[in-house]
Amino acid sequence: MQLIRLLAGLAFLSLGASSFVEASVLGLEADEQEATYLFRFFTDADEVRVQSHYAFYDLALENDIDLAMHVNHERVTIPAVSAPAGSEEAVDAITTASRPISGDAFEDFVKVRNEIQANTSVKGLDLGYYVSDESDYFAQQASAEYTAKLFGENLYVNGGTSYGWDRIEPLSDDDTATPDDEKTNLHGHVVLTRILTSTTLFRVGAEVNRVRGLQHNPYRNVYAGGGAQPEVHPDERLRRDYFVRVNQYFHNRSSLKLSYRFYEDDWGVQSHALGAKIHQRVGSWVDVRYRYRYYEQTAADFYRDEYEFSEGIDGFRSGDYRLNAVSSHLFGTRLDADLGMLAPESRWMTQFRVSFGYERYFNDTNFSANVFESGLNFQF
Repeated sequence: MQLIRLLAGLAFLSLGASSFVEASVLGLEADEQEATYLFRFFTDADEVRVQSHYAFYDLALENDIDLAMHVNHERVTIPAVSAPAGSEEAVDAITTASRPISGDAFEDFVKVRNEIQANTSVKGLDLGYYVSDESDYFAQQASAEYTAKLFGENLYVNGGTSYGWDRIEPLSDDDTATPDDEKTNLHGHVVLTRILTSTTLFRVGAEVNRVRGLQHNPYRNVYAGGGAQPEVHPDERLRRDYFVRVNQYFHNRSSLKLSYRFYEDDWGVQSHALGAKIHQRVGSWVDVRYRYRYYEQTAADFYRDEYEFSEGIDGFRSGDYRLNAVSSHLFGTRLDADLGMLAPESRWMTQFRVSFGYERYFNDTNFSANVFESGLNFQF
């Protein structure tokens, strides 16, 4: 983990310098650069806390060449069991926990994750590589996509694929714990974007994912047949979704984005998602955004609130609320401001933007969360 953190820092710091060297060798000049830092904080009804430090750098060169990289350092804190040691409440909390059953369950459990993603775009072709590392999970993904411009650039056709391969090494003091395993994901998508008028954009797309390998939480137990049994999900899953979006710009410097998404998989889950976003420019320095999303899904075929028999349904058992039937709401707002409004005569201040965001999520399974975000953007 220390190694990937060091690599992330070195890669991020060296990208700018190496980009200038590469541009010089190729006879190219930098058209625009952008650097962004975001701090995110998440908390939910169970007092799980997530803090992340996100940094992004983008270098646009001439001849439609673009280089980009982001790094993210994330810290997740799961509260300690609060019930008295040895009590029935404590036993229940420990045996059904979504955390490693190792060490002291009566102390906060902390997990750190580091990730790096790099992308190179050349004349419509985008190549990317992603890697993340945490104490029990190592993930990699390679991707490629191409965008073609047709009919005088009024129609954009985008197609892409990616392949991810993950290594899972569960942490536990229990010899009967889930052994080390792997997971792979093969992805493909097609998106069509049509410019209908000078102020209206229409987009439709579809994607498919084939997932193989360990897909359940190796730390979670499920009550089945009157006792605690380890969670077990199928090791294959075919996921499909289809979406449509409409973006409309208004002459009062505002825009409206509407979206609908339908999802289905071979575990029996189907979902519908409706979303709306409003973006309003206020004066010369401030942008205000609002969003709302409604989501509804059916339960997986093998999901039950309680299992009568220890083998579950066809040998599968799940305690993952995300596989249950659920409907949810998300409300959010965000403010972006140019710091140039504080000193319009300063060239440096006009290149900085600050952002503040808040989102409220809740569903009908008694789960809720607050997400706070702040960021600093520098463009040069």
